[in-house]
Amino acid sequence: MYGFDHGVWMMGGWVVMLAFWLLPFVLLFVAIKGFFGRSKPSTDQSALEILEKVYASGKISREEFLRKRDDLQARPPAGVP
Repeated sequence: MYGFDHGVWMMGGWVVMLAFWLLPFVLLFVAIKGFFGRSKPSTDQSALEILEKVYASGKISREEFLRKRDDLQARPPAGVP
């Protein structure tokens, strides 16, 4: 019986030790990825679409919306000198 107890620990102990050392690193990685993943703004919307949503929600007036829309449409696209 004495040999059996040590044999089981020696065969499965490395799994416990691996989990003991690996689990904190995995949790830290997931936490960091989740934190920085949420802070990125959505890039699939254009500036004009965002402006339209802000106007639709009532956060800016019609005059401000028209002025900003004209500014956005007058600018050349990004990357064009």
